[in-house]
Amino acid sequence: MKTLKKALKWIMISIGSLAVIIIILAIIFNQLTLTLLAGIGSLDLYYGNNERGNALTEYALAKKDTISGEDYHAWSVQNTKNGNYNIAIAALEKAININHEEGTAYYGWVLLYYYRDYEKALTILEQHDAYTPNFSDAPMGEDIHYLKGLCHMQMQRYNKAVEEFDTYINNLVTTHGEDFVDVYTFVQKGRCLTQLGEFEEAIKSYQKAIHYYENCTEAYYFMGLTQLKMKEADSACSNFNTALNLIQKGHKSADTYVEYFHEIYPQQIEESIAENCAK
Repeated sequence: MKTLKKALKWIMISIGSLAVIIIILAIIFNQLTLTLLAGIGSLDLYYGNNERGNALTEYALAKKDTISGEDYHAWSVQNTKNGNYNIAIAALEKAININHEEGTAYYGWVLLYYYRDYEKALTILEQHDAYTPNFSDAPMGEDIHYLKGLCHMQMQRYNKAVEEFDTYINNLVTTHGEDFVDVYTFVQKGRCLTQLGEFEEAIKSYQKAIHYYENCTEAYYFMGLTQLKMKEADSACSNFNTALNLIQKGHKSADTYVEYFHEIYPQQIEESIAENCAK
């Protein structure tokens, strides 16, 4: 009898242990399945199958036990590229809620370039900058003061924009040298100075861009526009023609997904020549 009871005890223990193992395996398998579904959804989105891709991703994320800010961030990025902005922003807000400090860098950048929400972009970038008060962050590879300068520039706060551009320039001059500054910072600064009526300073800024990048089409073009305001039509036309020659050779700042704030086109230059330069 004792032997039977002992055997039954071990059988029950074994059954219990097996049940626990089965439950654990089921949970693990279920989570792996959900991860796989999320991956398929992401692949669908990559190839433009928005409806099924978002449905799979949303289902998988809703069922997963653990979700990181990166999960929502990745979902947001592809939807932004696909033009599904409502879904993208909602996902990005969730990513921010999970990890605010890490998420604000991309959020501010994407609000600026993709959504053109300059006020909100500036607020988010200021929040991100405050996390490292003695360090210049570089969201998506661009200096945060440059990005904040762009926000101010687009809101026509030209003095504030110049201050941010100068902060970026001066910081880099101190640590690495002026030749490490993105040349389009000088272009943007020149455009702001032109708006402020500081034409001579604007010209110097454009010339600095050309000094560091001799094929800077945008610097020649915007310098020409400034020279028109200075009643220097001959110099302006010379720069317009240089810009047109450069852009026809392929020297143009451009991006696959967004239009830069300094981006120009051959038609613009041709129009400026037609309107202001004698044939």
